[in-house]
Amino acid sequence: MELEKDIPRVQDHKLAAAATTASSSASIEADMLTCPLCLNLVCQPITVPCGHTFCRVCLYMAMQRSKKKCPNCRAVCHVEPASHAVNVMLAQIAQKCFPKQYEQRLLESKQEQEKFESTSPIFFYNNCLFPGCLLHLHLFEQRYRHMINRCVSSNRKFIYLPNFTDYKAKTGDVGLLAYIDECEFLPDGRALLKATIQKRVKVTNTWVEEGTQGLHYCQFHPYVEEDKTVDEEELNAVHKQVNGLFNHVPGLKDQIVHHIGKQPPLTNPVLWSFWLAAFVTMVSRSGVQSMSLLKTTKTSERLKQSKRLLSQVSLPGRNNRNSGQAAAEPMAE
Repeated sequence: MELEKDIPRVQDHKLAAAATTASSSASIEADMLTCPLCLNLVCQPITVPCGHTFCRVCLYMAMQRSKKKCPNCRAVCHVEPASHAVNVMLAQIAQKCFPKQYEQRLLESKQEQEKFESTSPIFFYNNCLFPGCLLHLHLFEQRYRHMINRCVSSNRKFIYLPNFTDYKAKTGDVGLLAYIDECEFLPDGRALLKATIQKRVKVTNTWVEEGTQGLHYCQFHPYVEEDKTVDEEELNAVHKQVNGLFNHVPGLKDQIVHHIGKQPPLTNPVLWSFWLAAFVTMVSRSGVQSMSLLKTTKTSERLKQSKRLLSQVSLPGRNNRNSGQAAAEPMAE
């Protein structure tokens, strides 16, 4: 009887010994955690629906200009690498087994991910806007439906690129970074959105993503104002001229506030010069001629050009008021 009682104990010891031997012999090799794209230790691993796993940066670059398919098996893959959740378990295993290598890979990927922030889809329109302006859009084209869905689910930003010819982006183009404040999706897929123009940017690279019916993307860097000095007397004179137009044409100020935004204080001459450029563009319907106002990097030069255009504007009555209203409505696409 005592022998029978000892049998389970012996079996338990054997199982424990076997488990210890198995755990000691089990090891994770670096090639088990290798990204099939860069052939390095996987960093910030993302697992796509088909089951394959890649580094975040590698998947982003692989899907950036091609159809939304798994780079390994070509299965359909509607994943946004920049915002998709990391495979936490796999990331912890890689970090624990290869801490120094993983830390180095994180530093490398951080540099690459900075490009994510400077990459956005492009919306083309034949009207020139400026930083601080409001933007009202009715999006119905399929490519812009793709754009708005991606923007809303990520950083809510896109590039507004004034274009008066072929609706194609080129390296060196000056555009504007827009932030989506409100967006309403209609039952048929169209979208009504309100956005604010944040700053000017310069296109450094551009391409059309496959499978999006012609959605353009670009990489960009800030387009900086180099000279912010202004002549105070000239600034006040133009400000007085603008307010004179508001007093002369009833309802014009309301139109400007709705389509461009409230007039900034003169204590910020750079922002006020952008608002003035937008105001002049709207009331003069200058269109492509306003691109020089957008591209100049000198505040004083923008004021002078705007003042010259403003002197050519005559809004004595109702007809001109209606003209200003028509020029102000950037609802399209």
